[in-house]
Amino acid sequence: MKKRLLILGMIFTMAVSSAGCGSSSSDNAGKTDQTKQTADVQDSQKDTSSSDKSDNKNDTSYKSADEITMDDLMSHDETPAEDFELIDNSDEIVIEKYVGKDPIVVIPDEIDGKKVVGFNKTFANDKDVVAVRIGNNVTEVAKTAFGNCEKLKYVVLGNSVKTIGGAAFVNTNLQNLILNEGLEKIGEDDFSNMICPPMNNEGMDLKVPESVTEMHVIGFNLIVKAGSYAEQYAKENNLTYTVE
Repeated sequence: MKKRLLILGMIFTMAVSSAGCGSSSSDNAGKTDQTKQTADVQDSQKDTSSSDKSDNKNDTSYKSADEITMDDLMSHDETPAEDFELIDNSDEIVIEKYVGKDPIVVIPDEIDGKKVVGFNKTFANDKDVVAVRIGNNVTEVAKTAFGNCEKLKYVVLGNSVKTIGGAAFVNTNLQNLILNEGLEKIGEDDFSNMICPPMNNEGMDLKVPESVTEMHVIGFNLIVKAGSYAEQYAKENNLTYTVE
């Protein structure tokens, strides 16, 4: 009888021990799975965070056309060379095309130590550019240079511009044009190639430097120096003008 009871006790002990191991193994497995899931979630969060940072680094926000002011243009850094397609001559550069996204463009004086002397019709038909400041080594604004640049509001000429070609600002939204001292000719001598503001800004002020000796403009309120060619032109063509 004692021997039988002893055997039964051993069987009971082994059963309890076996059940306990099974419970422990199950718990550990659960913990292992849970740990793995937690690690997977953390890794996923790390990847997302890293991706977001990468995306944010390349995401540049710009002001809308309505928000951009002349002050924004005047304080803006030069546009980087990679935002242009260039004609690189031996000692000078001409800008062929603007491929950047910034609606404010500042044409640099030099790129890679070479003077930027022209920009062809870089902005003609552009649908996004709002403001342009021309570099100090550019000598000419070509005919229809900004034609159909629909959002264009502000243009500032560099120090070396001598001529502005006919219809340079046709079909733009021109609000402010700053001419340089040293400018000699504005527009061409036929109506379709005159320089004029858009209809929604007819009568806008245009300050004409004393250096100008030929001009073909209409629709502006000319701001002129007493005795200058611009004053004479305004009188002869019955244009609105103000003497400084």
